[in-house]
Amino acid sequence: MAIVAVDPFEVALGEFRDLRGARHVVRRGALADALDADVDSRAPAGSEAVADVTLEAFDGGVAVTGTVSGGWEGECRRCLGSIDGELAVEVRELFRRGGGEQEGTYPMAEDHINLREMVLDALFVALPLLPLCREDCSGICAVCGADLNVAPCSCEEVRVDPRWSGLDVLHVSEEDLGRTREPGGAERRT
Repeated sequence: MAIVAVDPFEVALGEFRDLRGARHVVRRGALADALDADVDSRAPAGSEAVADVTLEAFDGGVAVTGTVSGGWEGECRRCLGSIDGELAVEVRELFRRGGGEQEGTYPMAEDHINLREMVLDALFVALPLLPLCREDCSGICAVCGADLNVAPCSCEEVRVDPRWSGLDVLHVSEEDLGRTREPGGAERRT
């Protein structure tokens, strides 16, 4: 006896495709592979993704609307600490017989549709590109690497990369901040 793996995101259409109206479905499944948006965020392999959608049949296809959700994890872009969260994405997509990327739709078989590709696309687009552990994250010290969210470091000297030394001529002193120039170049105190 052969064991057939069933894709949890596959939805049998049966008589539904010949009828007009709506049908609500919820599909849950684990991601086989990780979705990596960047080095900073990903939906990890094995995490659960959920498609809570309504299907509506039309001539030659099915309209899918609802929400796709799943977890994500990553590193804070400032302090490099581990962070995670939940994604929830509104979807409104079309599945058509013979559809595909060229048409801007998802393919549909005669008797079923598979929501997996739509779920992966929705989660991928929703992954944060530059995640923060919190909006006021202080980051890490550029000199010693201490996490400034935990405690201030004892570094006193800020080392400047010598390649930026040419910009030192642009330094404005406190005294210069109170001066303005008249048309023609004459200085005026404010």
